[in-house]
Amino acid sequence: MPLKIALIASEAVPWCKSGGLADVVGALPRALIEAAAEGGGDAVQVALFLPLHRQVREHLGRSERSVEDTGIALRVPMGLGCSEPVRIFRATGDAGESVFLIDAPHRFDREGLYNDAENRSFGDNGERFALLCRAALEVMPHLMGGAPDIIHAHDWQAALAPVYLEHRYRRSMPHTRSLLTIHNLAYQGLLPASAGGYLDLDDDFFRMERGEYYGNINLLKGGMAYADAVTTVSPSYADEVRTPRFGCELDGFIRAHVPVHGILNGIDVESWDPSADPALAARYDADDIRGKATCRAALAEAAGLQLQPGEALLGVVSRLAGQKGLDLVADLVPELSGLGARLVLLGDGDPALEDRFRWLSNTFSQHLTIRLGFDPALARRLIAGSDMLLLPSRFEPCGLTQLYAMRYGTVPVVHAVGGLRDTVIDPGDAALARGEGTGFRFEHPTVDGLRWALRRALRMHREDPAGWRTLIRTGMTQDFSWARSARAYLDLYRRALAA
Repeated sequence: MPLKIALIASEAVPWCKSGGLADVVGALPRALIEAAAEGGGDAVQVALFLPLHRQVREHLGRSERSVEDTGIALRVPMGLGCSEPVRIFRATGDAGESVFLIDAPHRFDREGLYNDAENRSFGDNGERFALLCRAALEVMPHLMGGAPDIIHAHDWQAALAPVYLEHRYRRSMPHTRSLLTIHNLAYQGLLPASAGGYLDLDDDFFRMERGEYYGNINLLKGGMAYADAVTTVSPSYADEVRTPRFGCELDGFIRAHVPVHGILNGIDVESWDPSADPALAARYDADDIRGKATCRAALAEAAGLQLQPGEALLGVVSRLAGQKGLDLVADLVPELSGLGARLVLLGDGDPALEDRFRWLSNTFSQHLTIRLGFDPALARRLIAGSDMLLLPSRFEPCGLTQLYAMRYGTVPVVHAVGGLRDTVIDPGDAALARGEGTGFRFEHPTVDGLRWALRRALRMHREDPAGWRTLIRTGMTQDFSWARSARAYLDLYRRALAA
């Protein structure tokens, strides 16, 4: 019998996306299926349960994917004697996995996934994602040919799945085990205690070592307390969430009650491949990187930046948020001329940061070009065309952009934190030039720290072209595929089942 794995998440590519969570959840089914096949063990059956967001409807309308009505229409029980109507539709993912879409238009047919047009969180997000979890658990034994072996929940939106499994569905799924992955501890699903009635939470949930949080409800905390295993998306972040600096006020709870496993995210190396990417001005690979110069020239021309000999082209592709440390980049913009660098930035987010970068791009137009918003094709061209990519995040659970950068021969300059520390190896300038590392790191999230690392990178780029080419090739030949990560997840699933 195959190992039955049910994934529950609020977003996944290509169906719907708001951030990196979607990339991870979208890639995981194929990775699990392929890792199981390569391992020679039991096959796996993977099913993904998603809300039928408006974004999903739009994707289905644009694509040639077929969707079928499973014929399942039910009222999902909630608390206080209430229930909500849902229908279940089925589509097929790129790896052949079943994708079950929870159709509840009154909860999910909205312009945004979590926020309205003014970037305000929907007031019923707790109820919306409780319905996702409850509906998925109601129907998964019927849709998967029996109870799943593993329910793998992602982030706070799916964190009630382990709770409901234990309190509401243990009789129908006696042997099912649960795993919760924390993609970003800063987002926890905080609700007033009064929401507990409608969410159908037992008194047991409201204990300090469960989901109670200063008299309120913390969905992520509760999910961690009830899950059979908890993971984060990099080994360093698994250590960091146990500290006051990065634990988001849950570090004491985690140290006392939650063993956390760190499994590094991968990337889709078939989709992110500079030798075949149709978005690029030229193709290239680690054995022949000449096409990268063409991409660099095309990016500079499109950005209206006149590169001088010896100057470097820097890139930023990021949400404009305090977490991402983009204020440090803004602080350095007036120094770009003296540093011998020009910068192209793509992103949006914090209105204050957007305004600051608008002002900077007007004031220092010869050295900074910005594009506010998000354009996936432009993001690829920017990553391919830049010499270096700046990632000064104050915290970063894993990060995918630095992995894309190395895959495309662009050298990352990063704050040594979380997944950035795990993936960007910096043994010093001489060792980097010998191919013993992959990028430049700084330890302190300050403008001085970023300036120090950037100066090192710019010096090598300017003074040691051979060493720079070696550094590029080293990054491009790293294995950041999902294979290793998927094997780690399969091992953890089996250990949970054997416990």
